[in-house]
Amino acid sequence: MNEIQKFVARGLTQKAKSWEIEDLDKKYNAASSEEQSHIENFMKPPCDKYYETDSYKNGEEDTYGYGVCCDVTGFCGGLSGWTIFLIIVIVLGVLASAGAALWFFYLNRFFGGKEDEEKKEDYSNTEDIGSVEISVATY
Repeated sequence: MNEIQKFVARGLTQKAKSWEIEDLDKKYNAASSEEQSHIENFMKPPCDKYYETDSYKNGEEDTYGYGVCCDVTGFCGGLSGWTIFLIIVIVLGVLASAGAALWFFYLNRFFGGKEDEEKKEDYSNTEDIGSVEISVATY
């Protein structure tokens, strides 16, 4: 907690050394969930002010603010590259499945791919079941 207070006192838009942020990240992850919650509550107002600065808007990732607010506490969130990639792959898979279903169930049959079944008489039962036969000679 003291280290975070030092970063806030220095100013969140000041340039940070990478080892300082890595060290703080290790300490944050080693802290209990109660301590992490306390740190997040403590950092929420300064981070909200940091998000309005030009340093954050320009995407400068080597500042104390970015290190504390985005890297350590994860307030910046956002979607990672892999998450976006997986979303795109899933959407393309659904579209491909829909296209295959449309072709198979509709277009293939619409353009003559469906074979019509001919009605065939059932000759499997050849027993006389009492039907009356009319001879051809009577006509």
